[in-house]
Amino acid sequence: MTTKIYSAIIAAFILLTTGCSIERTLKLDAQLPLPPAVKQNPIHIGVYYSPEFVEYKKRIEVILCGPYGRRDQSGVFFTFPIGTSSKDLFDQCISSMFSTVTKISDPPPFTKNTPTLDGVLEPRIESFDWDIVCSQNYFSTGKFSAIVRYLISLYDSDGHLVTSMHLEGRGLEKPLLCLGDNCKDSRAAEQAMRDAIAKFMIDFQEQPEVKRWLLTRISAPGKHE
Repeated sequence: MTTKIYSAIIAAFILLTTGCSIERTLKLDAQLPLPPAVKQNPIHIGVYYSPEFVEYKKRIEVILCGPYGRRDQSGVFFTFPIGTSSKDLFDQCISSMFSTVTKISDPPPFTKNTPTLDGVLEPRIESFDWDIVCSQNYFSTGKFSAIVRYLISLYDSDGHLVTSMHLEGRGLEKPLLCLGDNCKDSRAAEQAMRDAIAKFMIDFQEQPEVKRWLLTRISAPGKHE
């Protein structure tokens, strides 16, 4: 268990007797350390991030593991800024998938101010869950588990829906004692987001609708391999 989390839980025992609680907004590492090797398409893609996507946060109470898998409330609440971290990851993802990326301010159907694009991607966060899975022995220990679900929609240049992909990412972290600045707040949440984004990069071009869309755009006048 990281020092920050351990300290927060210890402090919770003191505050619980007074009816108080601890609130922390976690910092998540939004980097793809080893992006999947994918072919970059000569496509001008737009991306639309809705306010709901960017501002998505989830507040979750930390559960303590008691004897034989007992689950106890801690009074410690973590807020996960999943939206901003997902946006950063998605930016890295699509920049490696397409030759030109433009962020747009309006969702489909497009306005006259929308630049000429081959298509537009719009990611959404369907859900995020984070929990502690407790073991069933007397000296109960736990693991941090995280699941994130995205819906990523692709629109053509006219704003018509080409396809939507449901993606699920999972992460599991064994709590470890660590000291200093190298401690991570929640590797499980980071792992879950990276897992989902990596699946998108790998599976995107395997969708039949995407293959047909890519064929029409790459073979369009002015396009080249």
